[in-house]
Amino acid sequence: MPKPGELHTWDVVVVGAGVCGLTIAHALKARGQSVLLLDKGSRPGGRLASRPLGGMLLNASVASITTEDAGVIAEIGRRTGATFTRVADSDWASEWAFRKPAGEIAELWAAGAVVQRTFVTHLDVQDNGLIHVVPHGTGDPIAAQQVVLTAPMPQSAEILRLSGVDVTAPLAAVRYARRDVLLCVVVGPEKSEHFLDESAVIDLIRMRHRDDTGLVWLELFANSQWSALNANVDANFAHALLLHELRRLYPGARVMNSDLKRWRYANARVTVPNTTFDANQGAPGIYLAGDAFGLERDVEHPTGVARAVRSGLDVAAALR
Repeated sequence: MPKPGELHTWDVVVVGAGVCGLTIAHALKARGQSVLLLDKGSRPGGRLASRPLGGMLLNASVASITTEDAGVIAEIGRRTGATFTRVADSDWASEWAFRKPAGEIAELWAAGAVVQRTFVTHLDVQDNGLIHVVPHGTGDPIAAQQVVLTAPMPQSAEILRLSGVDVTAPLAAVRYARRDVLLCVVVGPEKSEHFLDESAVIDLIRMRHRDDTGLVWLELFANSQWSALNANVDANFAHALLLHELRRLYPGARVMNSDLKRWRYANARVTVPNTTFDANQGAPGIYLAGDAFGLERDVEHPTGVARAVRSGLDVAAALR
């Protein structure tokens, strides 16, 4: 135990409690290392975290994960109890389609991990080699032997810059697709779980719940092109435009409640190729990992969650 006034030192501090961070934490904990996860969100899970609306938690996340990576399949199954099924018309890929709300899956994945809610601004490498992780610019530092940044790459790159660490060209080149997601509670329409009429704006609608009063909880995913074109439109107007599209598709639907989520980092479109993590040469002990590594549509890791899990497994194996 640290003496009074002495800073406790963690073996590893992981910035970001998404699936990559959770994968790292479990792998290192199994080796007997002390790991602290830091995340600015109120719930762990990153893209799997659910959002509350009208008394329900809605996913607003990916619907499935496709991969041929046996290690990724085993890790997800180990943490969540999920099973994968062979993708139709594919000789290699297996798909895990969520059978529970994503928030429940994230809670299962996070079980046993130590998670602290805070916003990290920069790192301060000490003369003795320890790394101080500084929250909110002026918060009390958290000491670690090693640090892994797993936030979306623009956020991790900004932490590096504020820490006086160079950002390499491949890291700076990472780009993400945007995605606007409308969560809403409506009366009607009488449709199946997955439904969509022709739309140039919305490419997926998922029904998440229906109660005995006729209320239906929906998730509407605007396509990437529309989301990118409207990225600079005021959120209130983007919200209104998606509600208008919903009413156009389903004239009988009456919206009772709604909330707009604007993902700036829905999925990496330009990644750091041919590697699953980065060991920063300019600052020993600092690593970067997450879905920004690997080819966007490579055979082994075609989806962001699969890339993030593989990245977490590999960087954890490298941490000693």
